[in-house]
Amino acid sequence: MGARAFARLVAATLLAVVLVLAGCSAPPGAPLGSTGSATTEPPESTTPRPTIAGPYKPATDKGPAENVPVPVLPEAAKEFSKEGLEAFAEYWFSTLGYVYETGDSGPMMAVTEPDCETCAYVNEPLAKTYAEGGWVVGGQMEVVQTVCYFTPLSDGDYQAQVEALQIRVVYYNGDGTVRTRHEQNTAHTSIVNAHWADGQWTASTSEPLKRN
Repeated sequence: MGARAFARLVAATLLAVVLVLAGCSAPPGAPLGSTGSATTEPPESTTPRPTIAGPYKPATDKGPAENVPVPVLPEAAKEFSKEGLEAFAEYWFSTLGYVYETGDSGPMMAVTEPDCETCAYVNEPLAKTYAEGGWVVGGQMEVVQTVCYFTPLSDGDYQAQVEALQIRVVYYNGDGTVRTRHEQNTAHTSIVNAHWADGQWTASTSEPLKRN
């Protein structure tokens, strides 16, 4: 797919939001004991120390983002309720922003059906960009508002409507040259269809809201 065709595809299928929550830390190692005298040095621990990733640094024209926080599913999104679906839909968009900043679709696809076509349109080109040494500046998602009537659709899914804005996206090649540049768009409304099973929400699709 050419850069111009891909640009049209992304612009037609996505919007935006921000909700990038993050972080986890490894539990500290067990305290060392000592059975020797007061002057005996305790043996050094052979347990690896937790790695400190460092502060988050957004991407620039000089290189990709660093230490991007992995979105964390909020407790509210683990409930089968109107509020739960709204929280889940907003979380889904935060994982979309994470794909743009890192090329890693793992968090998104962990809560999405594998046959999500919109996801493939985004994930595959972005993964290729990063695999080739390129990166993206921007792409973070900012949620304006989320609406959900919590009425099941004909296929049993539930739908949330998310008005969101995507931060202006610029694709860079590995040598630092610009591959594709998108102008900043205004906020748009997209849908997130999801179903509840085994105590959790799973997204089926996300796409621009079609109005009659």
